[in-house]
Amino acid sequence: MTCVREATPEDVPALLTLMRNLAAFEDYLDAFAVTEQSLHSHGFGSDRLFTAHVAVGNEVLIGMAITYVIPWTYTMRPKLVLKELFVVSEARGSGAGRHLMSAVASEARFRGCGQILWTVMTGNTAAEHFYRAQGGRPDDKWNNWVLDLN
Repeated sequence: MTCVREATPEDVPALLTLMRNLAAFEDYLDAFAVTEQSLHSHGFGSDRLFTAHVAVGNEVLIGMAITYVIPWTYTMRPKLVLKELFVVSEARGSGAGRHLMSAVASEARFRGCGQILWTVMTGNTAAEHFYRAQGGRPDDKWNNWVLDLN
């Protein structure tokens, strides 16, 4: 059975492994710079920059959802950004992703957010199907742009 909870500092090594697995899947492992120290300093304590939810199955982490808040927008309500959602391949189809999305939605409601925003890697039709099944939809009004600062 899968349970989802907020990550604790003790989860950091396993959380980092999940993040590296996602980086490998999305082909940016060579640019991946997150460390255990950065997870501790940015993810825990009163000044944290993100929240991590973890899915646990058979006493090991099998998935994660990383979120952060945009404090206000034109609606004068915050938006919750789902930065990363990842479930190990062996646990896909187990409901872990659905449970993680439920935890993210609960966090958004608790924070008074009007929306949850996320991106899907181009060509990841399995993710698109999953998100549609959760009630998500592509944003027809906006598309992502990036400016690299090197």
